[in-house]
Amino acid sequence: MADTTITVALGLATILGSGVVSGYVTHRLTRSQNQFVFLREKAEALYLAADEYGKRFSGQMITYFPLLDGRYDYNDMLDKQNEFGSEPSKHGGAETMTMIVEIYFPSVRLALQGVWDARAEFNKVTAAIRALWERQGEVSGMDLQFRRASMAVDEAIESLKDEVVRAARAKSGVKQ
Repeated sequence: MADTTITVALGLATILGSGVVSGYVTHRLTRSQNQFVFLREKAEALYLAADEYGKRFSGQMITYFPLLDGRYDYNDMLDKQNEFGSEPSKHGGAETMTMIVEIYFPSVRLALQGVWDARAEFNKVTAAIRALWERQGEVSGMDLQFRRASMAVDEAIESLKDEVVRAARAKSGVKQ
């Protein structure tokens, strides 16, 4: 009788133990899968925000070429920028990039800082263009500086997007 009770107790303990272990493993796997999907979605949002930021930057940059070529004045250029910049952002741009990098992908901070640094240099060139326009009413001689600064921003944005892809693959276990 005692042997039967021990056998039944061991059987029930085994069933309960395997149920608990199975539930725990299922919970961990589901949680891991959910985290993977969540991080993949955040990486996609970051990539789209960086891509949108790059496209919006290019749209603003293009408005300088007619000014640099002498085809229209500084105020016309500003009007074109305002016209282009009035479109609402779909993916959040700079704010979304910064937030997602800081919270979910800190390994991408250096690449994002590269975008901000390149943009700061670009802003120095556009400030020089404005100052030249205000002094002389024309901006001849700024083409090369402007092209270099705008290319640096484009390259920094592409580098950021590459780093986002690497970080997303690393978090999801995809081989590089």
